[in-house]
Amino acid sequence: MKGLILCGGSGTRLLPFTFSLPKQLIPVANKPVLCYIMEAFKKAGIKEIGIIVGDKGEIIREKLKDLAPSGVHLTYIKQAKPLGLAHAVQTARPFLKDSDFIMILGDNLFGQSLEEALGIFWEQEADSLVFLIPVDDPQRYGIAEVENGQIISLREKPLFPRSNLAIMGIYIFRKNIFSAIERIGPSWRGELEITDAIQELIKMGGKVVPYMFPGWWMDIGKPEDVLEANKKILNLLTAPENSFKNHLVATPLCLVALSTIVKESKLKGPLIIGEGCRVIGSEIGPYVSIGPGSILEGSILENSILFERVKIQGLKSPIKDSIIGQDVSIIKGNKGEAKNFLLGSGSFLSF
Repeated sequence: MKGLILCGGSGTRLLPFTFSLPKQLIPVANKPVLCYIMEAFKKAGIKEIGIIVGDKGEIIREKLKDLAPSGVHLTYIKQAKPLGLAHAVQTARPFLKDSDFIMILGDNLFGQSLEEALGIFWEQEADSLVFLIPVDDPQRYGIAEVENGQIISLREKPLFPRSNLAIMGIYIFRKNIFSAIERIGPSWRGELEITDAIQELIKMGGKVVPYMFPGWWMDIGKPEDVLEANKKILNLLTAPENSFKNHLVATPLCLVALSTIVKESKLKGPLIIGEGCRVIGSEIGPYVSIGPGSILEGSILENSILFERVKIQGLKSPIKDSIIGQDVSIIKGNKGEAKNFLLGSGSFLSF
């Protein structure tokens, strides 16, 4: 069994951050979304992982040099043009060869291990297993229709959905998915759709089983999704068994790196502060992630994400519901209503 992560999308809904950073590297609780997926693969015993990349592939490769979980082997696969998920699978065939594989879209966050789904896939001798979850607005998603324990149809964002079971963006396949892909053509979007390929697999007599996902799931597509995911992960990290306990000083609901200096400040968890930060005379939290090397002096921060090396000094107005990119500086703000920022890398504000 191998793993395949798709990281080729442009991430236009997460501008301005995706001008300089692939959306899969957006930090949630101080760790890129992509790292949570790799950790799920490792926990399931999958250590051969292919990563489909586009124009920003070198940025992903550089970032993962230090952040990839130990013991996994990464293979980077260039998809020259974003021609669809099924096209990405075709592109990865030299890496996948004849192996069964799990494919996960690189902007997915989820709160359940992969082992149970793998067990069902093998036990039922399925040709494919598709992760499904009920949603309130099925017109926004790819939707599956299930009958007698098997998927009988899939439709991409149907106007009149036949169910409320959304396709999450996690799939398990056998090698016969390649034959199905070869038999389909581009959709109206000009792409080879994975839903069309799975539908073709069903026509070929393949057994496609549903997995009703029991945990939480988020598609990190918009800034509000990122902030909500940050809340979710921070709540999980502050549990007593969190994996940071040997590396961070944990005051109630607060995870603060040992190399960080906190003086004359009030911390309200859950929150996480990375290595080499300085927090002076500030009020931080709840639901705040502060990236390594950041400086906060005389500031108030709530429900926000700061990337690496952010500097906020003397900003008397509270900052709330904000995402602030790396190497951003905000200084000398006047006291007033709470501020809300979406600031890309290298921005500078003084007011």
